[in-house]
Amino acid sequence: MTAALRSVDQRFELVTKLKQGTGRSAGYRFVTAAELGDLRAQGRIVVETRRYGNVYAVDELSLMEPQQRSRVPVTHIGNVTDMRTLLGRTASISWLRVLLWVPRSECERRSRARGDTDTAKRLIAWDETARDLGASDLRDLFDLVIRTDRTVPAAAAKQITYALDSAPDIVGADELFTRLGLSPDAEPARWGTTPRHA
Repeated sequence: MTAALRSVDQRFELVTKLKQGTGRSAGYRFVTAAELGDLRAQGRIVVETRRYGNVYAVDELSLMEPQQRSRVPVTHIGNVTDMRTLLGRTASISWLRVLLWVPRSECERRSRARGDTDTAKRLIAWDETARDLGASDLRDLFDLVIRTDRTVPAAAAKQITYALDSAPDIVGADELFTRLGLSPDAEPARWGTTPRHA
């Protein structure tokens, strides 16, 4: 999706997240526990997430530096609490907040097609995300919702680029759940057939 954005509009630039742990390095800058602790002490860590046995963090400088070059920083956030934290810590940035969503079965298919060795953990993360959305206050949170199983990357990128320049209406919580077919009151067992934040 980020590659598609870049092909449509060169303003978009993926934020390189910090990663303490193991696994894939593409899109990340590995840091030691001591380095991450030092950045925390400097107040530079905007948001920090633990998943798949790793720690992922966003350095404030990685958000500010692209803007100084008239670029649009793109960062991937996987839960509502981290999203709220990011928005609160970066009030000077006018974010376009996009929810990318896929069915659980498609999440699994894509993971296996990539050759992931941790697909089971990714499906656990899918379930956690569905529960997170169902239990969270989503008012005023998303500007745009895109089902990536129904929209090819190039078309989705054009939607995002248009929304960036046109000040879209915020998607209400009820509308969000309707679009995704996800009921906030659904039993967790039923979420196996519902979409997930990608």
